[in-house]
Amino acid sequence: MKTIIKLLPILIFVTILNSCKRDKDIVPEKVNLNMNVSYSIDALPLIFDSIMYTNAAGNVYEITRLEYYISNIVLHLANDENYVSKDIFYINAMDQNTNILNLKNVPTGKYSYITFNIGIDSTRNISYYLTNTAENINMIWPTYMGGGYHFLKMEGHFNYASSTTGYAVHLGKNSSLVSCSINNEFTIDQAPYQIEMVMNINEWYKSPYTYNLDTDGSFTMGDMVAMGKIAANGANVFSLKNN
Repeated sequence: MKTIIKLLPILIFVTILNSCKRDKDIVPEKVNLNMNVSYSIDALPLIFDSIMYTNAAGNVYEITRLEYYISNIVLHLANDENYVSKDIFYINAMDQNTNILNLKNVPTGKYSYITFNIGIDSTRNISYYLTNTAENINMIWPTYMGGGYHFLKMEGHFNYASSTTGYAVHLGKNSSLVSCSINNEFTIDQAPYQIEMVMNINEWYKSPYTYNLDTDGSFTMGDMVAMGKIAANGANVFSLKNN
């Protein structure tokens, strides 16, 4: 009996140790995760070719084209571990197939936030680095302006004075890379494995700079001041739906 009493603390310790080891050795299930992208203009859905939207500067405008890249996606687990994707995703808002970003082998669990770039990092922002699809070739930034790729092409028309005129908000060059962070918790624990991201297009014109197509420039390509303002505003364009 005395022997059993003496051994009891040891048995308890071994039981706790084995339990901790089992918890540590549990490997999270890995799944394919779809990041689905949709679009709004504040509370309104995006309808192409309709001059019906008003930005923070009071410009009444439409969208006829919206193409961009998302890259360097990092999902930050609540336990401070990260899932990192090296993929570069070309997105055309008018093509639903490109608005589903598939991430492979993502651990299930609770995540704290997401970071990613709109555009392509400097090590890969080189003309013809990407596969030579028609889409990628059409996104190449002119060689005489530094080469690489357009990070964003957002085009349409807006009301100017008593008429309607075109605009082209383009981002390119490494200094215009947009760093985004969506600070919302989310959990990946059951199928279908997906999260919903929303781009609020009015945020491109809102903060920290109120961008006015009349006075700040309706054609940003080559205008480093204008591109700098748009790139800064781009940090706030995405949010998670239902979060």
